[in-house]
Amino acid sequence: MKCLFKTSSKSRMADVLRDNEGTSLVLVTIIAIIIVTSVIVLTVNVNTLIASANQQYNQDQAYEAARSMGSSLDDLINEHKLALDSFITESNKEVMLVSDNGSFIEVEAKVKSTSTDTYVITVTANTSNQTYVYSATYCGSGTTYIRVS
Repeated sequence: MKCLFKTSSKSRMADVLRDNEGTSLVLVTIIAIIIVTSVIVLTVNVNTLIASANQQYNQDQAYEAARSMGSSLDDLINEHKLALDSFITESNKEVMLVSDNGSFIEVEAKVKSTSTDTYVITVTANTSNQTYVYSATYCGSGTTYIRVS
């Protein structure tokens, strides 16, 4: 035989809470602790996601700045408007081509002579906590430079 309850679980719960005065206070306290804990967990997760997004944004910004400067220098070299051997002397094998210190990003481009007629251009972009380095190697002298890498 099945045992059928004539009262619903909702009315039984209300009877228990009415009979035991301290039970409702404990129940309300438990619910408040669960809500406060959920809010804290959500706040920590949101802050972690925002920090991760900011870090990715800084990485992308440094990458784009270095690639853009490197591409611009590459175009100048290919159009014969920038002669790399004119910057290098016997006493100075590494020269700063461009240095730009913006409000959020610093970009530096250097040319270095590794051997006769071989030049390495290094573009370094720094944001608040990220660095990206773009490098290209050129061979040749005068007006003809061939990009090796």
